[in-house]
Amino acid sequence: MTLLRTTPTILLGMTSDSIIERLLAGMLRGVSPSEQTSWGRSLPVLAADLADAGLGQVEMLLEYQLPLTSQRADVVLCGTHPRTGAVSYLVVELKQWSAARSFECSVELVDVPGTPGGPKQHPVRQVEGYCAYLADFLRTLEHHPTRKLAMPLIPVCTRGVW
Repeated sequence: MTLLRTTPTILLGMTSDSIIERLLAGMLRGVSPSEQTSWGRSLPVLAADLADAGLGQVEMLLEYQLPLTSQRADVVLCGTHPRTGAVSYLVVELKQWSAARSFECSVELVDVPGTPGGPKQHPVRQVEGYCAYLADFLRTLEHHPTRKLAMPLIPVCTRGVW
């Protein structure tokens, strides 16, 4: 289930409040105020970046619920690859983090200062899990590799070097 199916061009014509209202209209359960704020901040920026890249008409599936789970991918972009013309999918995970660092040298977990609940799953690992699940569940994706993107890509300091 997708809460909102749109394009970057259409999304750019909407206010942050109307984006939030449209997404809330499709929700079956409550959504925290912080998640609503995240939608209002992240989605217009992603839409603007896509439009600036010449991808204003790519299809955006917002808050795509993975089949038979409670997990949701923030955005799935669907379209054709601009150079090859092949069917293309990109799973995007949006974060409102200003900083993150590896938790105890783990490639699976990150520590995000200022967020409750301890270490978080690395966003790239989160998206890899979504992609693997979708490829296993949806046979049509078997021969169409799903690309992964976690935004923003947060630099991790290693030995004082970014």
